[in-house]
Amino acid sequence: MSEHDPQADRLAELLAGSQLQDLSPEERAELDQLLQSADSQDLPNTIGELLVMLDEHGTTTDEIPAHFAARISAGGRAAIATQHPDQGTSYPINPASSHSSSWIGWIAGIAAILAIGTGIFAYSTLQSGWDAQREYELQLEALQAKIDQNESLLSKSRLAAEETQRQLNLLDQQLHDAEIQIAQSEQEKLGLAQQLADATTDLRDAQLKIAKYETPVDPAVLAERRQQLLEVPDSIQIAWQPFNLPDSPAEQLGVRGDVVWSDELQEGYIRFVGLEPNDPNIEQYQVWVIDERGLEQKVSGGVFNASAEGEIIVPIEPGIDVGRVALFAVTVENPGGTWVPDLSRRVVIAPRES
Repeated sequence: MSEHDPQADRLAELLAGSQLQDLSPEERAELDQLLQSADSQDLPNTIGELLVMLDEHGTTTDEIPAHFAARISAGGRAAIATQHPDQGTSYPINPASSHSSSWIGWIAGIAAILAIGTGIFAYSTLQSGWDAQREYELQLEALQAKIDQNESLLSKSRLAAEETQRQLNLLDQQLHDAEIQIAQSEQEKLGLAQQLADATTDLRDAQLKIAKYETPVDPAVLAERRQQLLEVPDSIQIAWQPFNLPDSPAEQLGVRGDVVWSDELQEGYIRFVGLEPNDPNIEQYQVWVIDERGLEQKVSGGVFNASAEGEIIVPIEPGIDVGRVALFAVTVENPGGTWVPDLSRRVVIAPRES
């Protein structure tokens, strides 16, 4: 194989650039000039050797697919065999190539082969771009999957936070309700304590009244006060009589005595003779004062005991002021008396004359 001169190398370079459509106007003008001045016998040999050189430098395995590389190498060897049959090469010779009329046909054939090679290189470059794009798409898919996973975790976290807040609100409401219940319970306890205190006060007052009647004032003192009240101009004196009802007689029939009373002074005394003694642990006597409002407005005049036989004088002590008294009565009640008598145990009555 003959050595290449620089002009032949430059021609091969420009031919390749022409097939790639990568020549400037100046380079295309240079290619036309080289083609006009090139030896028609040397040009196919030069291009053939160029293709053989590609084969010898191993470009067929790494950069160009094997079947296309074989075609390029075979074409170059055929071109060399056509130009140098005396060298005894074993390369197959295409009969059509040996009858080519000019080097222009060689250029067209080699250009077609170069175009195939250029397509192979372009294919390799495009394939590399596709691989890079696929790698980018895979990375993008992985990133999107990570984003979706993070959004899912964020959504779950928000739901968990909302549930926690709901539970806190529920606990706050339950605590508020419990505080209200405790306050209501304390209020009820306070009310019960007040009722107990009131009942204790009432009991103490009743006990004081019982003690007062159990330890009466000296009968001589009470007799003197009664006599003084009789001398008051508006005072009245009414004798006792049995407290009978049409179908129920009085419990005690032999009781005598009277009532002395002053409406103006709201003061009075009752006197008994023949009143049966009572057991304060079982029963007590109770005085009732009825004014012009009638029996429905009975006023307690106090409770007392008959602890001994003979004459008994007891002061009348109404709990409230009364009007013009219409009658007085005495009944037997439970210890401490009652607010509303049922008149089942009647003793005496003293009605005022109109």
